Amino acid sequence: MPAPSSLARIVAHDTDHFVAIWHETVIAVFRGACTLQHVLNISNACKSVLGERRGDVTYLSVIERASPAPTETVRRELATWSRDIVSKMAVAVMVTEGGGFKSALVRGVGVALTTLAPHKVPFKFAGNVEEAAPLIARFLPPKAGGAAELISTVAEVRARWERGAVNGSVG
Repeated sequence: MPAPSSLARIVAHDTDHFVAIWHETVIAVFRGACTLQHVLNISNACKSVLGERRGDVTYLSVIERASPAPTETVRRELATWSRDIVSKMAVAVMVTEGGGFKSALVRGVGVALTTLAPHKVPFKFAGNVEEAAPLIARFLPPKAGGAAELISTVAEVRARWERGAVNGSVG
């Protein structure tokens, strides 16, 4: 496999989540419950990328099967993040692993966020990273390597997080 065209940096993590930056894409993965601190981590990463923007900024969130729905307090903070930050991005895609009721629940939260804080960037939804990558690919810089490289990068960052090797860049 060729080396990634750019390194993904993990900028926040704990046992329940991580946030990484790859090119102008913020990637967040949730294994456990989303907390207010997690929303702050996502918000800070997005603000950083938007502030340094050299192209379209995108967001990819992966909600793993075991991750429960956010609490009402966290949903309100996500709505604020959606209104104030996601509205400045080219696209935001949520992957709901696990299908069925879980996917419907996460989609419901995403639709509620868009309804409560409508803006020009509605959330898009996918069942896995392979479905999500093409939704983001058209906004990636040419040097990023397209959807295939995004899929590879997400897999590499997840593997590094699972091994506990989260310091520095993935590549």
